[in-house]
Amino acid sequence: MFFHAYNSYMMYAFPADELMPVTCTGRVRGLTPSRGEVDEALGRYMLTLVDSLDTLLVMKEYSSFEHATKMVIGGLSFDTDVTINLFEANIRVLGGLLSGHAGLLYLNTNLGKARWYSDELLKLAVDLADRLLPAFHTPTGLPVPRVNLRHGVYRIRDNETCTACAGTLFLEFATLSRYTGNNTYEDVARRALDYLYEKRTSYDLPGSVMDINRGKWTRRETTIGAGIDSYFEYLMKGYILTGEEQLWDMFETQYKAVKKHLMSGRFMLTINSASPEARVRDHQDSLQAFWPGVQVLAGDIEEAERVYEHYMAAARKNQYTLPEAFLYDGRMFWSQYYIRPELLESTYFLYKATKNPKYVEYGKEIMDAIESRCRVTCGYSALKSVLTGELENRLDSFVLSETFKYMFLLFADDSQIGVPIDDYVFTTEAHIIPLKYTHIAPTSSSSPNLSLHQCKNENITQFSWKEINFRKVYSYHPYPTSTEDDRPYYHSSRKLTSKLQPHTFDHNDSTQLEMLSSMGISVDQSDGTKLQLVHNPARAYSEALGMEGVIFMKEIMEHTKSLEKSGLSNADFREVNVKSLLLGTQETLLAGKAMFGPQLTKHFSVVGNVEQGEPYHGCSPINRVESSRIVILERGACMFVEKVRHAEAAGAKGVIIIDNTHVTSGVLAMSGDGVNDVNIPSVFLNQEHGNKLLEMYNKDPKMIIAELRIGPPQENGKCES
Repeated sequence: MFFHAYNSYMMYAFPADELMPVTCTGRVRGLTPSRGEVDEALGRYMLTLVDSLDTLLVMKEYSSFEHATKMVIGGLSFDTDVTINLFEANIRVLGGLLSGHAGLLYLNTNLGKARWYSDELLKLAVDLADRLLPAFHTPTGLPVPRVNLRHGVYRIRDNETCTACAGTLFLEFATLSRYTGNNTYEDVARRALDYLYEKRTSYDLPGSVMDINRGKWTRRETTIGAGIDSYFEYLMKGYILTGEEQLWDMFETQYKAVKKHLMSGRFMLTINSASPEARVRDHQDSLQAFWPGVQVLAGDIEEAERVYEHYMAAARKNQYTLPEAFLYDGRMFWSQYYIRPELLESTYFLYKATKNPKYVEYGKEIMDAIESRCRVTCGYSALKSVLTGELENRLDSFVLSETFKYMFLLFADDSQIGVPIDDYVFTTEAHIIPLKYTHIAPTSSSSPNLSLHQCKNENITQFSWKEINFRKVYSYHPYPTSTEDDRPYYHSSRKLTSKLQPHTFDHNDSTQLEMLSSMGISVDQSDGTKLQLVHNPARAYSEALGMEGVIFMKEIMEHTKSLEKSGLSNADFREVNVKSLLLGTQETLLAGKAMFGPQLTKHFSVVGNVEQGEPYHGCSPINRVESSRIVILERGACMFVEKVRHAEAAGAKGVIIIDNTHVTSGVLAMSGDGVNDVNIPSVFLNQEHGNKLLEMYNKDPKMIIAELRIGPPQENGKCES
């Protein structure tokens, strides 16, 4: 399976970053259609080949491994004007180069092979790491998430980073320091880990997104899935790699908190880190399936087995192709399948720990599903929907680096593995790092005088990390010396690629704030309440952008007046996010709030299958529905609150009321009767949006999922009873 994908990449795509397996072509950033942020993993650096190097080594394909490393050494250059994702470049490319270097040293030292090698991969790793270092030049030491490989970072334009993005650098950077004797790399990565740990809440839980300038959580949800996952992993594996007890203490403290607050039976919840009783969402993502593997490394094997069975049950329910997200009962929530490795990773570690043959059988089921559902002429293709089996023209490099590697290791005997695998630690990309070298400390240790427990309540800026010579570190890519230094890097003629709309403006969105800044608009909320926008066209990045700022200020003033006239504010608007699991379609519909019952917030939404109530008017008792259902009812004949009471009595978890007249073109807030006895949320859709929902429901009544959530205003509204 690996070689079917690898050979297809080499034949049809190399030196492009990835293979598009359905069309048998290479994916080249800037030439093939953009996929947005997903393409930030691509850097025109032979990504799939670099990411696959040590898979060849592990599979004992020594000749192919040497040949591949020579192609990387002969053709790879990082001197490209492309902005890449720091996290992805670190785990895929830097990790791939370091594990390739380790592999060639192993062949040279133990097998008498690769005598030609003179640390060329290590030199490439140093070159890449030096180009990433400018990302750490921030007030908090947390790296910006994006770096231009040629120009570095002109200014911190990305104000936020996810916890995993900043906390999944230590293994690679520490390894590089210990290979080179230069402690700079390990120091900057360790500081990011320490800072994130210091900022944990009083419940010993991290948030998922932090402002890298102010050091404050901007998203407080805690999960073991996307956004945080590998941060926990790197604390544990950082301890394995370096033997530093402090890293174990950091992991253990938060591991206990995760078990206490996130575990619900076999389920792993997503909660508010500052208020653990508040559940944030009712679905899980496939990345969470790595967690049992971490639990095995922590020695919590019985717990790992219990948690693992939940993820395997969800995979089994979806033909052994674990969907990108799923509900707690295993039903699909997001239908895509990217051939991710996390479930196989945990399968491998559990088999290593228990030798229970059932894990080999589980692995075989997953392997057979990939072979039967994803194999195409040129490799393996992701699925747009695990339900329909529709293909997506996508083969991520991690499939070759991780998925097939863990699959091979699960089935292989020790004699078939190319290195003594127990002498290595796996990075989050499944690159193998030898423990032999990394327990040798670099020239100076990181954060030598820092006592995390003593300093828990102190401001992190009190710590002195002046031993880093930032002028030397960043001299490779110096900052511009022009008078434009205090502005983001824009060409003077740059225009906004998408118009900023007043009705969707969100002052917490860093991208929108960047757009405002480019137009010369600053945001002030110094009194903590009223938001003020101040426009100075002279500070715009071009005359054209200054004029766009004038237009935007006029539009937002008109929009604010219309909201005031309608009697509604931002807090009165809701959204209904509707997904058809069968068709793979999705709609986001603007809705009005209810003035009764529990209120939807940023931290509280309701997700469930949609079902039309019977009777549809909802003014008399409604037929019983399952507790996971959101009931659709029609406006009219009785008060809104009466309909919701009947739906609650029938077992519904939420209600959508659709207008029965076309008169209401906007949204309205539904009034109650003054009696506070409703315990489920409800929203109102006008007829236009309601018809969209009904159209999707009538095509696919059993496979429609809706999420009721808080949302931005988009139209004028009014309040009615």
